[in-house]
Amino acid sequence: MADFHIKTFYGQKKSLRVSSPSKQVPYIFLSCINRKNDGSWEKISEGEGKTVRLSIEEIICIIEVLYRRNANWRGYHIFQDRKTEIYVGWEDESRQVLRVKIGEYIKKLRFPNLNMMALLLDHILNEKIEFATSGTFETKTMQKGEVDEEAEFGLFAEHITARDGLHIVETTEYSASRSTVEIKAEIKVESPKALLITLQSGEEFWIPKSTVHSEYEVNQKNKLQKFIVDKWIIERHKI
Repeated sequence: MADFHIKTFYGQKKSLRVSSPSKQVPYIFLSCINRKNDGSWEKISEGEGKTVRLSIEEIICIIEVLYRRNANWRGYHIFQDRKTEIYVGWEDESRQVLRVKIGEYIKKLRFPNLNMMALLLDHILNEKIEFATSGTFETKTMQKGEVDEEAEFGLFAEHITARDGLHIVETTEYSASRSTVEIKAEIKVESPKALLITLQSGEEFWIPKSTVHSEYEVNQKNKLQKFIVDKWIIERHKI
């Protein structure tokens, strides 16, 4: 059994690469590159193109789309000052063309690449569940331009709704070593893991309780309170 996998799905002008550096690490790298005017391809090793790291949970979200059990998945990666939106979803209801977007890079996949990517991610997922969720391992040195694999991170899933019988899933991955900001808001609704708050500007959104680092009164609804929260959640909502 191989320890790593690299597969590039080439197109005329745009390509998508799936890279698993080891079956013993709980993530893969997903990269989009463009063909330059001189005919050569952007080099990921030189920091060109766009590369993101995907967790096991995010791999599962993409597989669900590939097998047409979900309509699309959108992820937001926030590391320090780097913010990247990732989108994997069907171009239309025929679900024959998959659209993959990483930042400003977009790549479309059709048969048989769709099937190849589904089988590859399924295989990688099974490997990682077996080898990356137990024991110890040494991380390898990453190539220049790839995401810092040593950084700790968290994952927050939200906005799971239904459309045409299929789910739409959004997740946010954020740096564990993150800064905080102070906001003033009212608590509208409380769930076991999150708060629905309203800012003085009238903007309303959910924040996970794990991102709040100050005391607050749940029973004091419709009362303006001070919150110390992780900066990424504010950036996530573009406030």
